[in-house]
Amino acid sequence: MSRCIIHVGMHKTGTSSIQQSLNGFVDEAFVYANIDGQPNHSRALFNLFGFIPGKPPARKSESGFQQNRSLELDAAAMAVLDRSIKAAEGRTYLLSGEGIALLPREELEKLHVYLRNWFDEITIVAAVRSPAAYMASAFQEGVKQGVQDCVNVSRQYRSYKNTFNKFDEVFGRENVRLWKFDPQSFPGGCAVRDFCNRLGIGLPAERIVRVNESISREAVGLLFTYRKLGKSLGSLSMTGPQNYKLVQQVMGIGNSKFRFSPDVVRPVLEKNRADIEWMERRLGQSLHEELGEHRPGDVRDEADLLTQSSQVVRQLLALLGDRAPAGMAGETPEQVALLVHALRSEHVLGASALMRGNQGGEPEADLSQLEHRETRMKVTELIDQIQQANPKLLAGIPANRAAALIRNAFKHMNEALAETEEGVVIFAGLGQFRVRKVEKEVEGEKVIRTQIVFRRAELDPGKASNQSAQTGV
Repeated sequence: MSRCIIHVGMHKTGTSSIQQSLNGFVDEAFVYANIDGQPNHSRALFNLFGFIPGKPPARKSESGFQQNRSLELDAAAMAVLDRSIKAAEGRTYLLSGEGIALLPREELEKLHVYLRNWFDEITIVAAVRSPAAYMASAFQEGVKQGVQDCVNVSRQYRSYKNTFNKFDEVFGRENVRLWKFDPQSFPGGCAVRDFCNRLGIGLPAERIVRVNESISREAVGLLFTYRKLGKSLGSLSMTGPQNYKLVQQVMGIGNSKFRFSPDVVRPVLEKNRADIEWMERRLGQSLHEELGEHRPGDVRDEADLLTQSSQVVRQLLALLGDRAPAGMAGETPEQVALLVHALRSEHVLGASALMRGNQGGEPEADLSQLEHRETRMKVTELIDQIQQANPKLLAGIPANRAAALIRNAFKHMNEALAETEEGVVIFAGLGQFRVRKVEKEVEGEKVIRTQIVFRRAELDPGKASNQSAQTGV
């Protein structure tokens, strides 16, 4: 009997370690899928099943995986998946990607239909983490990745029912196997060994690797301070390698465990009590956590994370050594942000100049101008460029008429975007606009803003492009 096992998370349950450890693994019984060379299969499956080519989806912006693909590329990618399954030669085929849980039900159905053509048995597996521990872990991961610059505990909660009920409905509850994420009960406290033991995978011990480990509460505070106050220095636009390097540099600072204060966690748990109880019934286990009372170091709000102890500042200065900017003692959050910035590569734009002679702890006013370029073009200038590129295109059309046509086209595009709550709007030949709602915290108040990301259409169909522009309204 042919069999496929799909590991869908949850996030923050050792998934990265499991994927890295199993990557390339093959024995007589199991094959870990090789689709696009990546150990995490989320992106590959999203590209194939996360949207209908040529049709803007209703809501995908939260996934972060969807791409605009042609039918030819889609068919080629599906052929790669076909070959990967054939190569398993009857052995249990393993897929793993916590992002798979972000697929809506109708798209999980597409995945299910496809896999049913290959396998007699399809099993969904996942570890379920208790809510308070998940929220704390998800927040610090967001800080590590450079996408978290505000403290909103309620936004860290993830609905269990929204995550897992669709798998029960699509694949059948009897084919969805969930267990509680409880490291204290794992062999050697290892999520990889626990996962393999549950599924009967004979993974050699020497293949086990641990990645994406937690960082201290003190390191979270330093990184958050930089994310929050160093935006003009590019703290929220760092590349993956830059993020990784910075996290590695501060990991040795502090040894306290990051924890949200029970004072701010309990109201979130109470608000979501029905959802938690649904998951407990589904698991047959309690997700109760003994939170206790507020302890020193617990995080209630941004002020807690922006306030660093003198010991942490001393460790930061010791880490910098002679690279520490003169006169920067880390006495204010702004100065701490500048000290953290000094840890970044010497090639960061403006780093050395910024540190020299700036005693007030505030970023230089003109730095943002160095990081941002703005180009303005009038409609008449656009028409001139069109005529130079293709003189026949506007031949016989008066300049004022051509300008009116272009302005009207832009107007209709703007209206189409304004009417889109969330999703993707595609203009043939131009590109696609991804629209989503983003909650920001401005001066202590929640503000919902519309974020629009534009990816232009390829100028040369044979070449890929990663150029995009982003705007917030």
